[in-house]
Amino acid sequence: MTKSNATGPWKLKNKMTNDFSINSRVEAKIHRILSETIIHDIKDPRLKNVSINEVKLSPDLSNAKIYCSCFIMSKDDSSELVSLISKASGIFKKNIGKRVSLKKIPQLSFIFDDHEEYANQLTDLIDNTVKNDSKK
Repeated sequence: MTKSNATGPWKLKNKMTNDFSINSRVEAKIHRILSETIIHDIKDPRLKNVSINEVKLSPDLSNAKIYCSCFIMSKDDSSELVSLISKASGIFKKNIGKRVSLKKIPQLSFIFDDHEEYANQLTDLIDNTVKNDSKK
């Protein structure tokens, strides 16, 4: 009897690991589809420089947060970028539906990603600190 109880949590743990790997594979697939759609299907020239940085799916695969940035837009223009790319979510969902076999296409939420700008600020701080230390 103790054997069956001991294997119960183990099976649950394996199921959770499987769910994570499925989730990450679907995230990677959606990321690829969104990037290819921007390159091949989007006609708006303002969206040609958009980069999809990351896709995060909810555990039930019903919602997707898409972190995106643009090479030529600043953080001040982030709301314009998010509204532009949100208007194109229909074509994104259509392409996801064609290429990924899911019961339900996830709801897409676009978020402006400013990690690159933050990383550049950190790099500048480190460079300044190293320069100041070398003067001493």
